Amino acid sequence: MTLPPEVRAIVRTRLAPETATAYLNLARPSIGYAPADEGWSAFGGDPSVAAFVWPWFQGRPMLMLAQIDCAESVELLGREWPFPAEGRLLFFHDDDFSAGFPGDHGDDGCQVLHVADAPVAPLPEPRRTIPALPLVPTARGAIPNWHDDLAEHLGLTIRELIDLSEDLTPHLPKPRHRLLGYHDNRDIPVTGHRPLLQLTAEEGTTWGPVTSVTFWITEADLRTGILANVRRSYASP
Repeated sequence: MTLPPEVRAIVRTRLAPETATAYLNLARPSIGYAPADEGWSAFGGDPSVAAFVWPWFQGRPMLMLAQIDCAESVELLGREWPFPAEGRLLFFHDDDFSAGFPGDHGDDGCQVLHVADAPVAPLPEPRRTIPALPLVPTARGAIPNWHDDLAEHLGLTIRELIDLSEDLTPHLPKPRHRLLGYHDNRDIPVTGHRPLLQLTAEEGTTWGPVTSVTFWITEADLRTGILANVRRSYASP
């Protein structure tokens, strides 16, 4: 994972040497996604994958919100990709948000599955999808934001972290959607978790005032590739 040289230069100029090294060592790999005319990953769509059981929540099929191509991800992230090198990660959620306000514990109105590409099987019925919006990926280094509770860890003030973040933002622009990395959105972070996938509302979603949805995973589950305990949060203006 590589950070732009401008980012490293700003950090080392603004911070004391030991603090700058500690801050840069907190960088994480991520993939940013932007809408495109074609792509292996997609916002929505019907996945062409092997047989699986479609997730339900409170008596209703969940909406499949996104699909991430694993071969594409491992090509971009290499050994830093914690999931299988083939197949897809399918992200489902309750788009009625009937699980209630998630707060800092997230809610269980979501599910993430890894499903093999082959043998391709008919999709379950009933199911809920939205038209596919292909996504093009870009590998991106990600660094902490000022709100990541790092002031005490780094021996800095919140004001110093905010000023540093403002200087770095032009060189690390926020992608529309992000896999892994740090928390970009305005929803409340889920305690003890880190972002797995952050999605901004696109045409075809029916979220009302909700502007983004984040799927969260614990550090331990991420290291071992376990998806059974993913949580969800969401943001509105």
